[in-house]
Amino acid sequence: MGDDGQAYTARDVAMAVRRLDLMMSQMHLEMCERLGLSAGELLALAHLSLAGALGPTELTHRLHMTTGAMTAMLDRLAERGFVVREPHPTDRRRIVVKLSATGREQIFTQVHGMAGAVVALSERLSAAERGAVVGYVEELSEIIAAPVAGTGRGDLTEA
Repeated sequence: MGDDGQAYTARDVAMAVRRLDLMMSQMHLEMCERLGLSAGELLALAHLSLAGALGPTELTHRLHMTTGAMTAMLDRLAERGFVVREPHPTDRRRIVVKLSATGREQIFTQVHGMAGAVVALSERLSAAERGAVVGYVEELSEIIAAPVAGTGRGDLTEA
C-alpha cells in the first residue's frame, strides 16, 4: 500500500514506469538541447559514464550504428572535448574511449540537482524498501534491454 492507503495494482506500477520513461526522455531531449548534442551522442556519453571506458566497437554495438558513423560521432565528441581516445590498457593494437574530465563535468552540471533529489528521496526509504526498488529496477532494466520484438514483453501498457 502507498502512504495514502491506496493499494496499487500492477497496471498502476506499469503506468508509473511509463510516466518515468516519458520524463526521462524529456530530460534527455532538454540535455541534448543545452549541450548541443544529438540523442545518439548523449546516449554514447551515458554508456561511457556508466562503463568508464569502452572500445569503439563495443559502443557501435550498443548504439546499433555502423563503424563509420561511430567514428564520425567520436570525432565530433572528441573535437568538442567530451571524450578522449586512449590506448587499450592490455592490447596495444586497440583503443578505448572514455569521458574526458570536461565531458564528465558538463554532464554532472546538467544532472547534479536531479541526482541530489533522487538520493534525498531514496534516503527516505527503509533499507527493505530500497532493496525492493533496486531489485525491481534492475529486473526492469533487464526486461527493457532484452529484444522485445514478437515477445509481447515490451508493452508496459498491457500490465
